[in-house]
Amino acid sequence: MRPICEAAKKAGEIAMRFFEKELSIKTKSMRADVVTQADVECQKVIVEVLKEHYPDAAFVLEEGCEETKIPNGETIFVVDPIDGTLNYSHSLPYFAVSIAKMSFGEIVEGAIYIPFTNEMFYAELGKGVFLNDKRILNEKRPTMDRSLLVTGWPYDETKLKWLMRSVEKLTEVCQEVRIIGSSALELCYLACGRFDGYWEIGLKPWDVAAGVLIAREAGVVVGGLNGEFDLESGEIVAAVPSIFEQLRSALVEL
Repeated sequence: MRPICEAAKKAGEIAMRFFEKELSIKTKSMRADVVTQADVECQKVIVEVLKEHYPDAAFVLEEGCEETKIPNGETIFVVDPIDGTLNYSHSLPYFAVSIAKMSFGEIVEGAIYIPFTNEMFYAELGKGVFLNDKRILNEKRPTMDRSLLVTGWPYDETKLKWLMRSVEKLTEVCQEVRIIGSSALELCYLACGRFDGYWEIGLKPWDVAAGVLIAREAGVVVGGLNGEFDLESGEIVAAVPSIFEQLRSALVEL
């Protein structure tokens, strides 16, 4: 098992041990932005496992890390120990462990483990993406009116009105819009064809770093609202090729 998959799996096992148990919950930036002791324990084991294999690696971590800028180094791990903590704290099974490996600004490996369904998504740059060791490719080409889209609520309250306007607008032209509460999980679902398009703003690098590579390696187009995708911009638009430009155009016009 590859080191980032091993780390993700071990963290997922810890998350499941805490799942549906009484948790110590702290609020971060706003009431919906929470952290539990499970997040802390999962992050700890991820760092321990990866340091065994990469002793000189640097880490960008969600918990206890105020810095979101990605260092320009050979081996950088961007880690979200439990993406979807609010779901997790309410015993909803829509959460994931997300780990990306970066090298000199490029995402070169990504692993996202969904503990509740025991699904491991793994991608390596230029070598495809695998779901539980089986290669996947999203070859669906729906029209917008037959597309199932997904987005997420931003933790920055100043961005909530924009998000609500975007949901209202896209709901008028697509089949329906979902909000699941885990960007890592949503990108994996897009990669394997369960969704057709995804957009979100107000993100942190650890929310999407692994998911972006997984989606791209599955044939999904990933960009920003205005141009190329930038991991530190907090904005993402991702979709199958048949609706990508239509989705992005609708968002830019808001």
